[in-house]
Amino acid sequence: MINRILLLITTSIILLSCSTSKTVSKVVAIETYQKELASYYMDPKTTPLVDDEKTNFKGITFFPINEKYTVKAKFTPIENGKIIPFPTSAKKIKKYKEYATVTFTLDNQQQTLTIYQSFPIMEKYEDSLFLPFMDETNGVTSYGGGRYLDLNTKDFTTKSNEIVLDFNQAYNLYCAYSKHYNCPIPPANNVLDVEINAGVSYHK
Repeated sequence: MINRILLLITTSIILLSCSTSKTVSKVVAIETYQKELASYYMDPKTTPLVDDEKTNFKGITFFPINEKYTVKAKFTPIENGKIIPFPTSAKKIKKYKEYATVTFTLDNQQQTLTIYQSFPIMEKYEDSLFLPFMDETNGVTSYGGGRYLDLNTKDFTTKSNEIVLDFNQAYNLYCAYSKHYNCPIPPANNVLDVEINAGVSYHK
C-alpha cells in the first residue's frame, strides 16, 4: 500500500513537473517574442519609424502575459475563398483571400474569426497567413485600429483540425506608431465582443 502511494506521489510530481515545464516554456517563448518586437522598433537599423517619429516614440508596451488568451481553436478551411477588398488607414484598398475560419471559446462565449492570405500570393510569402481582429479593448487599452496575429499554412496540417491561437503575441499595425504606412483595417466579421487583454497594448 505504501509503495502504491509513493508511486502515485512520484507520478503526480513528474506530471506536475512536466506541466510546469511546458508552462514555463510557453512563457519564455512569449517573453522572447515580445523582447524581439520591442527591440525591432527601438533598433535604428530595423525600426519602421522615420527620424521625426523616433523622438516621441516611448517604446512598445504589453499586457501582462496571460495563458487564458492562449486558446485552442477548431479551424475550417474555406474552399475557393473569396477575394476580399480591405479598406486601409491610407484610404486605399488591399486584397486578401479567405483561407479558413477558426472557432474558439473565451469568457464562456463562442467566437469565430476568419484567417486571410495576401492576394495575389507572392512566392516569398506563400505560407504566410494573416489574422486581423478587433476586440473590446480597442481605443481604450489597445490601438483603436485593431491588432494582428501572424500564422502559417503549416499550422493547419493537424488531423484534429485544431490550432493554437496565442493572443499574447498579438501586435499593432505600423500605423499605430507612424503615418507613413498603409495598414489594412480588420473587417466587421473579425470584431470580437470580448476583451483581449493580451499582446501589445497602446498608450499615447
